[in-house]
Amino acid sequence: MKHSLTFLTLASLVCFWLPSTAEARRPRGTTMTGIVQSVDHATRWITFAQDGGPVRRFVYSEWAKFWHDESEALPAHLIPGMRVQIKLHNPLIGPDFVTQIVLLQDSTSKKHP
Repeated sequence: MKHSLTFLTLASLVCFWLPSTAEARRPRGTTMTGIVQSVDHATRWITFAQDGGPVRRFVYSEWAKFWHDESEALPAHLIPGMRVQIKLHNPLIGPDFVTQIVLLQDSTSKKHP
C-alpha cells in the first residue's frame, strides 16, 4: 500500500511537471541592416553586407515580403546596392532564412506598410 501511494504521488507530479517543460517556443529571429551585394531570384539567394559585420549569404523564403515604395511586396523587386533591413529567422533545424526585407531610405527612416 505504501509503495502504490508513493508511485501514485510521483506519477501525478510527473503528469503536472511534464506539460510545463514541454511548452513550444518559437525560435527567435535576428534583425540586420546593410547593403545588398547580389541577388539570385532563381535560387532566392541574397548576398548581404551587414553594417559593421561580415558579408553573409542567405536564402529568402517563398513567403518573404519586401516592403518598399511599390504597392506589391515582392522580393523580385530587390536589386544589388539597396540599403535594407532584413529579418532573419533562426530555425532549430536547418539553415537561417530571410522572412522580411524593408527598404531603408536613409539610416534613420524605415518604410513600413
